[in-house]
Amino acid sequence: MNVKEDMLKKKKEINEKTEIFIFVFLAFILLTIWAMTQPFNSGPDEQMRYYVADYIYKHHGALPRGDDPAVRNKVWGISYAYYPVVSYMVSALFMRISRLFADPGYSMFKIARMADVLFVTGAVYFVVKASGKLFPKEKYSGEVRWLFAALAGFMPQAIFMGTYVNTDSLALLAAAMILYAWASYLREDWTWKNCILLAVGMAVCALSYYNAYGWILCSFFFFCFTVLLCREDAFSQRVRFLFSRGAVIAAVTLVLCGWWFIRNAVLYNGDFLGRKSCAECAEKYAQKDYRPSLYPTPAKLGWNWKDIILYQDPGWCHNWILTVCVSFIGTFGLMEIYMPYTVSKLYMLFFAVGIISVFFVKETFDLKKKIYVVQRKAVGNDRWKIKTKVISREWNKEGIFHLMMVFLIMIPVFLFLYYVYYSDNQPQGRYLMPALYPLMYFVTLGWNNILTKTVKNEKVWSLIYRVLTVLLVISPFACWAFLILP
Repeated sequence: MNVKEDMLKKKKEINEKTEIFIFVFLAFILLTIWAMTQPFNSGPDEQMRYYVADYIYKHHGALPRGDDPAVRNKVWGISYAYYPVVSYMVSALFMRISRLFADPGYSMFKIARMADVLFVTGAVYFVVKASGKLFPKEKYSGEVRWLFAALAGFMPQAIFMGTYVNTDSLALLAAAMILYAWASYLREDWTWKNCILLAVGMAVCALSYYNAYGWILCSFFFFCFTVLLCREDAFSQRVRFLFSRGAVIAAVTLVLCGWWFIRNAVLYNGDFLGRKSCAECAEKYAQKDYRPSLYPTPAKLGWNWKDIILYQDPGWCHNWILTVCVSFIGTFGLMEIYMPYTVSKLYMLFFAVGIISVFFVKETFDLKKKIYVVQRKAVGNDRWKIKTKVISREWNKEGIFHLMMVFLIMIPVFLFLYYVYYSDNQPQGRYLMPALYPLMYFVTLGWNNILTKTVKNEKVWSLIYRVLTVLLVISPFACWAFLILP
C-alpha cells in the first residue's frame, strides 16, 4: 500500500512539474517570437533605454553618468542612466555574447531584448510556483492555481513588458520572487531558504524600477508582523528571531543592491536615488517647452481630478481613466496599438466581478483567527438553546498577508497619481504593473468564491476553470498574431 502511495505521489509530482514546464515554456516562446518580430523602438522609450544598454556594451561594461551626451535624450534632456541599470547590464551581456558567434548588425537590439524575455519568463515561473502555495489543493480545486497563474502571468501588458528593452520586466521578476517567498512562508514559516529568497527579491526590486518599491516596504512589514505576532515562541525568542534573520535579510539585500545607491551618492553629491540630479539635468538640457519648470502639468494648470480623469487628448482613443485601464490590460507599440475595446471591457468586467466577490469571502481580512465555541443553555424542561460564541485569540497570518496585498495595490496607485498630477499626465497602465499580482490574486479569490457557491457540480466548475485558463493564455498569443504582426 505504501509502495502504491509513493508511486502515486511521484506520478503527481512529475505531472505537476510537466504542467509547470509547459506553462513557462509557452510564455518563453511567446515572448521570444514577439520580441524578435517587432521593429526597433516598439515600446515606450525603448530607444532611450537601448542607448544605455548599447553604451555599456560598447564600453566593455562601463556604466554611463546620467548626463552623458551619449545616452541623453535631446528633447527631454535626461537619460535612463539616472535610474537603476541592471536590466541594461544584462542586455549588454547578451549583446557581448552574441558577438562571439556573429555580428547581428542592426538587429543587435533584438539580442538586447532577450534579457527582458528571460526576466518575464522568470516572473511567470515564480508566479506559477507561488500559485500552488497560495491556492493549495487541500483547500482549493487544483484548477484554481492555474487561473491565477494565467491571469497574472499571461496578462497581455505584462507579456508586452518582456518584448522590448525596459526595466519594468525586471520589476515583474522581483515582485514574483517576493510573492513566492511570501507564499512559501504561509506554508513553511520563515525558513532560511525563504528568507534568502525574500532578500534576493528585494535586492532585484531595488535595482529595477522605483514604482515597484512598495514590494520592499510591504516585505519589511510582512516579515516583522508575522514574526512578532504569528509565531508560537515566547516573545523574547520572537524578537531574537526577528533580529537574527532580519539582519541576514537586510545584509544580503544591501550587498546585492547597495553598490548602485553608493555610486549615485558619489556621482551626484549625495543624491543616492538620482531623482534630483535627473530633474536638474532636464532643466539644463531639455528643449525649452520640456523643462520641468515650464512643462504644463495638471498641478500648474490648476486642474482638479475630474478634469484629469475625463480629459481626452486628440491622439487618444479613450479619455484618461479608460486609457489607463485598457493600457493596464494591454496597449502596445508606443501606446498606439489597442486591443479591441470589447475584449478590454470583458477583462474589466471579469476583474470587477472578482474583486467585488472578495468582500463576500468570510474572514479574508480578519487579522485574528476565530474560534467557535458552542454553548448550551437549558430553557424550560428538556429544552436547550444553542449559542455560538466567537473568540479571537491568535493572529491570522493569512489576514496579514491579505492586508499587505491591499497595500501593494494602493502604493503604486498613489505613486502613479502623484506622478500624473505633478510631473506628467501620461495615462500609461504600465506604471501600475507592480499591482498586477495582488490584484489578480483577489480576482481569483473572488471568482473561486462565486463558482464554488453557484456551481455545485465539481466537474462543471473544474471545466469552467480550464476554459478560462486556456482563454487567458491564448489572449496574448492572439494579440501578437492579430495586432503586432499586421
